[in-house]
Amino acid sequence: MKHPLRILIVDDSAEDALLIVRELQREFVPYYERVETPEEMEAALGLGGWDVVISDYVMPRFSGLAALKLMHDRSIDLPFIMVSGQMGEDAAVEAMRAGAHDYLLKDRLSRLIPAIKRELRETVERRERRMAEEALSATEARFQSLVEQSLVGIFMLQDDIIIYVNPKFGDVFGYRPEELIEKKNLLELVHADDQIGVMTRFLCPLTEGSEPLHVFFRGKHRSGVTIDLEVNGTRTVINGADAVIGTLLDITERRRTEAELSKLWQAVEQSPVSVVITDLRGLIEYVNPKFIEVSGYSEAELIGERPSIVKSGNMEDSFYRDLWDTICAGREWHGELQNRKKNGELYWESCSISAVKNPEGAITHFVALKEDVTERKFAIEQLRQVQKMEAVGQLAGGIAHDFNNLLTVINGYSTLLIRAMEENSPMRKEAEQILRAGERAADLTRQLLGFSRRQIMEPRVLDVNKQVKSVQKMLERLIGENIRLATNLAPDAGLIKMDPGQLEQIVMNLIVNARDASDTGGVITVETANCELDDAFTGTHPGSQAGSYVRLSVTDRGQGMTEEVKQRLFEPFFTTKEMGRGTGLGLATVYGIVKQCGGYIQVTSEPGEGARFDIYLPRTLESSEAQSRQQLDEAIDTNYTILVVEDEPGVLNLVVHTLRMRGFKVLESTDPEQGIALFDKHEGDIDMLLTDVVMPFMSGPTLADILLGKKHDLKVLFMSGHMENRAGFEKTLEKGMQFLPKPFAGDALIRKVRDTLQGTATQEASRAILGGSN
Repeated sequence: MKHPLRILIVDDSAEDALLIVRELQREFVPYYERVETPEEMEAALGLGGWDVVISDYVMPRFSGLAALKLMHDRSIDLPFIMVSGQMGEDAAVEAMRAGAHDYLLKDRLSRLIPAIKRELRETVERRERRMAEEALSATEARFQSLVEQSLVGIFMLQDDIIIYVNPKFGDVFGYRPEELIEKKNLLELVHADDQIGVMTRFLCPLTEGSEPLHVFFRGKHRSGVTIDLEVNGTRTVINGADAVIGTLLDITERRRTEAELSKLWQAVEQSPVSVVITDLRGLIEYVNPKFIEVSGYSEAELIGERPSIVKSGNMEDSFYRDLWDTICAGREWHGELQNRKKNGELYWESCSISAVKNPEGAITHFVALKEDVTERKFAIEQLRQVQKMEAVGQLAGGIAHDFNNLLTVINGYSTLLIRAMEENSPMRKEAEQILRAGERAADLTRQLLGFSRRQIMEPRVLDVNKQVKSVQKMLERLIGENIRLATNLAPDAGLIKMDPGQLEQIVMNLIVNARDASDTGGVITVETANCELDDAFTGTHPGSQAGSYVRLSVTDRGQGMTEEVKQRLFEPFFTTKEMGRGTGLGLATVYGIVKQCGGYIQVTSEPGEGARFDIYLPRTLESSEAQSRQQLDEAIDTNYTILVVEDEPGVLNLVVHTLRMRGFKVLESTDPEQGIALFDKHEGDIDMLLTDVVMPFMSGPTLADILLGKKHDLKVLFMSGHMENRAGFEKTLEKGMQFLPKPFAGDALIRKVRDTLQGTATQEASRAILGGSN
């Protein structure tokens, strides 16, 4: 099959051109164009697509050499064959020197086809070689550009001497490339402490022909600053000699960033608060160990789940919608959540959730910082409860004070009326009813004072077990036949110091409360034990103090209590019992007594699961003391003058009347200033001062101090319905002055006056006060 051949013939003879074409038709399918001037040839070359140029050597207006030059000037690479009818050897040599590929004589065209085939082959070879050279040149240019502009330092070493570095390598150390090439070795750029390591772990192994190496070391910047570097190197051959080529990275900033990230990671992993990261759909991607600890779920159980896995179900749906809308809008959300652990336990978290944004400002994740505040909320709630009880206690104490003044008058005059009446007098029973009502009212005020911690105590060293046993029979009658009273008293239970009557009040009130909660019967258990309260306990139980205690526990199997009831349990007048079954002062009184003696109450109860009251009473190291029997009435020496100062007229009249009836001489006043005037007038006659503690304008202790300054051996007896400043009053009583709590009956008043005048009640009065608290 003949191949097509496009020929550009430069010849002034059409006949000669046809001869050439006929010759070529033996092997090819020739297409040709004949030109004979420079303009024609230039135009033909401009069309392109020629395979070969065949030119005559000599023409009238053109020449083969001129045609060859024209083609070279246009940088056209085509086989150029010179054909001439009379071409000598000199002309042929000149044509070849000018760039012709071959020359032929017109009468010897048999060599034309082999010559064209040869030249076509060589043209292809030249084109391929040229393309390869151009590609290599382009590759070298690209490589040079890549190396020169690389952000990675590139270097070559021979015999440890730097023979090439790119600009980045120089920048890393603060040098220009020409300051390093052939002038420094690599070790000169290495920190002194790392030079041996670089030699033994990098340069020597490479020189010995090991595999490519990757090492880290510290370098010296021209400024003297130490920099962290990462280097890769491999062995190569340059100009027939062994060499090393490598890359170098300045990782100083990366190391700093890695160190910061490491610290951040450790901080998050060891954080005392929970950290949770979710994607945009709210699926958990990361949780730190603290959240795992708090929630009780493993990491595998949490990853891929939603944070609602710990949802308690006690929060409104609107709450979560507001949370989600807030963080999706790119705003921070702050609040508290009640969640549920894997084991079902509820807990509270203080939580902050915010959006994580990329550099373009688009939200990619959400991060939550959560702190378990269950104990804090419990402590705050308990503190709030304590503060509320303190406020109510102050109110109760104030009420009791006023009532005690009234009851002193009511009960005092009722007693006087009864004593003045005959046994069979029809009015005696009415007077006795008044006295009984007054005594019941006095019991209520004593409970109020007990709750408000203003009651005067007579503390003694007590064995709790003996006290419980002494009232056990009475307690069994009190609870009824359908409830069994069980005791579990620790043989080694320690001693406490408190008023025995108040201890009985605690036991009685707790047993009555347990009885009323056990309508269907059951068992009430009283236990005692020694225990130590440590800082861990006091940290979660506000109001408690670390130390040694005797625990008195009362447990029932009754109906139990809700959280709302437990929060109001010790409020005075609060009761869940039906009308007529309780005053609401029983547990309030227990609370006040326990607080007054420095103890603590813990209540454990759930609806339907009964209740347990643990009373922690401070242990004492004192030994128990035998209690003296109350002195009976005996003959009283009334040859004394008593100054009575009381701002309440009813109480003043009762006291004065009672004392005068027994034979005492009495001077009276409702005003402390007037009392001082009376004392100045009758100083030589007055033996004792009987005064109220709390009065307008001047307190009883202040009045006593003034009068004692005038007469050092003056006897002093205080009376009051409650104590405002127990600490200050204790110091006053330590001076030998006595105290009579309101309300009091006439006999109690006379006995206290007798003991004060005779100086026999000092120890008892001091002991009564010292057991109290502020």
